Amino acid sequence: MKPKKLVPLVLVAAALGALAAPLACTRHADIRDEPDGSILDRPPEFDAGGIPELDSGLGTDAHPACADRPTGECVGSNDFLCGLEDWVLATAKACQEASGCKTNGWLEVKMGHGGCVEAIGMEEPNDEVVACLVAEMGAVKCPCGEGITTYYFGAGNVGPCGSM
Repeated sequence: MKPKKLVPLVLVAAALGALAAPLACTRHADIRDEPDGSILDRPPEFDAGGIPELDSGLGTDAHPACADRPTGECVGSNDFLCGLEDWVLATAKACQEASGCKTNGWLEVKMGHGGCVEAIGMEEPNDEVVACLVAEMGAVKCPCGEGITTYYFGAGNVGPCGSM
């Protein structure tokens, strides 16, 4: 190509590059869980306020004071520091597996303003799962404010794990 014909091409490329540069470093987080219309693997509707609170001892001297607890595995990303939902999900699944997968119904976890779990509620309490949840949730604090998170263990779980 001749140098005179190359100049317009270089100018067009430079202009396009200058226009695209501001768009190259944008961030986007899609934090909604859009319904997919599927009826498979969908838990039953949650009845808020219908899950009985357990006498877990979380508000007693049996556990360290909230300010004295180390931060647990409930830390999210830099953009969303509180990872409460993911932590409750992971803890509930681990406790379900540790107990032989016999727990059913809903779990409700209430986080206090100091970043510590204040209450646990279960629709169908299982002593092994409750002990596991209290051991984890009574030992750590989270970078979260007040909130409630729920988890559905399922229905018909009779153990052992992997049999359903």
